[in-house]
Amino acid sequence: MPPRIVDPEAFGVTETTLTLTFRLTDRDEPSGDAVRIRVNGEERAVSEGVTGTRQIRLDGLEPGTAHRVEFEANGVEAPEPNPWFPETVETLSSAGAEPVATFATLNDLHFGEPRFGGTFVDGDTGGPDSAEMPSVREGDTNVPYWRFMNEDAVADINASGVDATFIKGDIADRGRPEQFEAARDCFSGFSAPHHAFLGNHDHYALNEGLEVDGYALLGQPAAPRTVDLANWRLVLLETALPGQHHGEFDDSRLRWLEQTLEEADAAAKPTLLLMHHHPVPPEFIDRYPNSIGIRPEHSLAMFDLVGRFPSVRGVLIGHTHRNRLRRYERSGSVPWIEVNCTKDYPGGWGHYDLYEDGSFRQEVRRTSSERALSHSTKCSGFFNGGYRMFSLGSLEQRSFTIPAPQ
Repeated sequence: MPPRIVDPEAFGVTETTLTLTFRLTDRDEPSGDAVRIRVNGEERAVSEGVTGTRQIRLDGLEPGTAHRVEFEANGVEAPEPNPWFPETVETLSSAGAEPVATFATLNDLHFGEPRFGGTFVDGDTGGPDSAEMPSVREGDTNVPYWRFMNEDAVADINASGVDATFIKGDIADRGRPEQFEAARDCFSGFSAPHHAFLGNHDHYALNEGLEVDGYALLGQPAAPRTVDLANWRLVLLETALPGQHHGEFDDSRLRWLEQTLEEADAAAKPTLLLMHHHPVPPEFIDRYPNSIGIRPEHSLAMFDLVGRFPSVRGVLIGHTHRNRLRRYERSGSVPWIEVNCTKDYPGGWGHYDLYEDGSFRQEVRRTSSERALSHSTKCSGFFNGGYRMFSLGSLEQRSFTIPAPQ
């Protein structure tokens, strides 16, 4: 049987770049095969590496243009188009405004997680493995998967040259001191400033009778708070209810946000909100993962508040371990954006470009090291093969530009 290129993904796109991932199978030689990538019939790159998952980033593409991508390799079957690898991929249109800052986001890092996957018990994972429901464990590799997935994401972020990184919660898997200490050691590797706030998992030590101050252990000021980048304001919100899985945004949190947005509007600062939990309209509360989101009554109040302030350009969210872009009538045109987790499939982070006119661009990136790609690919088939569909989302939900307000 000849080797094959399988699981091709057009993973990320910008005005001039396209990031592709694929897996080369049925080849035992450690050096693997050279795979040539053609764009619109022209060879643009050659991928060489070990058998397994590879990632390649093409640059110099024409903005706002449909590009046909093809793989070629001697004796290797080329892949057919699929929902994640269409016949053509369109680059984003040029921003048309001056870039003023860049930043990255990480979320759902789960330092110290002992295991991921398995079967469902009482609506949660952690049951015994089965052929259709395998798992990975932190002891399966010399370095625990949660450590190298996060360390390698930090290395990729440093290489991207961003101005800052924001970490959107679920840093410590059970909220234990040693898990926060491992995270702090990892975050010390950032080249640029980083700003972290907590999610639900970061408070779970309470359920073991331990009171742990994650902010103090991370050396971070507590949320809510604001950070300015160029002419933009980023607002770090607190949505966790310590000890609980779901989120809350009660009247006191709402009043703080209202005052903060009044100040941003008065200063004419385009603003992004960052939070851990996702909002939940009442009609969707019974659909997972909405049962673990922000209480519906609190979500509706949040929609109404956000919709009042033209300075709000978007809301960046973690928690769900998936890529989604949603809008709600009560909050107008504001996009509510969920980004996949760092520690399993697809295993990555968000990259953002901010522009002077109030527009911004998101590109979700997959952590590029060989060990990260191997681990994240293994996780993609978990939960009876459904995890890829759940977590990945469409290209349009990973890579997009939010235009300037009219």
